[in-house]
Amino acid sequence: MNWPVLIIVGIAVIALLVFLIRKNQKDEQEFEQQLNNDFHKTKDEEGDVETDKSLR
Repeated sequence: MNWPVLIIVGIAVIALLVFLIRKNQKDEQEFEQQLNNDFHKTKDEEGDVETDKSLR
């Protein structure tokens, strides 16, 4: 067997897996931020005040 070639290929595979995991985590965080920004809040959460209510 050609051990140096197998070692280099193994290191390359591990590096690729680490890269893909980090990229996936970053994309997941960006996606969650996008979902949170697109979510429409209800009137109570926005702090809107109904004008029909009496102030007394």
